[in-house]
Amino acid sequence: MGKRKTLSEEEKIYGQKKIIAIMSIISAGLIMGGIAMGDAAIMGNLIMIAIFLTAVPYFFFKYSRYLWVKSLEPEFPNFIRDLADAIRSMPLPEAMGVVSKSNYGNLTGEIKKMHNRMSWGTPFLRTLEIFGEKVRGSNVISEALMILRESFESGGNMVSTLESISKDMLMLREADQERSSMMKQHIMVMYGIFFMFLGISILIIFVMVPMIASQSNIGGGLQNQMVFSNPCPPESAWSFPCGLYIAIAITLGISAKSVGAYYISMFFSSLVVLGVFIGLITGQLGENSIMAGIKHSIIMVVVVVVIFLFFAKTGMLPT
Repeated sequence: MGKRKTLSEEEKIYGQKKIIAIMSIISAGLIMGGIAMGDAAIMGNLIMIAIFLTAVPYFFFKYSRYLWVKSLEPEFPNFIRDLADAIRSMPLPEAMGVVSKSNYGNLTGEIKKMHNRMSWGTPFLRTLEIFGEKVRGSNVISEALMILRESFESGGNMVSTLESISKDMLMLREADQERSSMMKQHIMVMYGIFFMFLGISILIIFVMVPMIASQSNIGGGLQNQMVFSNPCPPESAWSFPCGLYIAIAITLGISAKSVGAYYISMFFSSLVVLGVFIGLITGQLGENSIMAGIKHSIIMVVVVVVIFLFFAKTGMLPT
């Protein structure tokens, strides 16, 4: 069997851009097809699918990159410690060659690249700079590289600096693990808040909308009583937020003239906004990263869209 070819960083980035471009073309085709059909409901659904086809791959690649950078953090202190031990008995370029033969998980490939650059005559500081550009998503590694660079430029004791960095990173990793375990319950609380609000919203829709619709039907005979109506009639389609609510109602297959169109669209949009921001907060709490929060946001928004589309397509949404 032939040796498996490993894709370079440039090839991976090119492949990701190619996939995103293909998805964007497919999305544009779906939107054009929806416009050609002339059905507003179908067009709304196709636009929604097009948004997901474009946004999800982009954030998937971004999140994959984030996970790769985070996977380097556990092994980086071991690399720094081994490099310090090697520098005790040999020059820095040779020490880099020795540690590059060890196994540091996903970090091993980057260490070998650093060794290759130094063996080709690239200065150590430039090698650190190139590596630092790849791991900009990790504050811990970036700060360690900054300290190492300043120590090298000032002519300080490299061995003691490397040992100090390794010990500090191990302590930070232990503290981060403790924080992550403590934050898991907060993540569950955030999901609980979201699903509780989702359940209450659906309950209000199924209880309140029929009441409002029935009241509006007999509203002409009521005197001196408040009668609910649709604040966003079809003629207000070009105003905000009525235009957004009418578009959502049409996408869900609800007549824009119905009383429930406004209230269902209002709860739908509120749940989407809530899902986005609760997801971002959840990621910041759990993994100390907004990028990680996008994962939770996508999950929550997809849940809202799927539930409302299910109720709409089965004819269960009250209007």
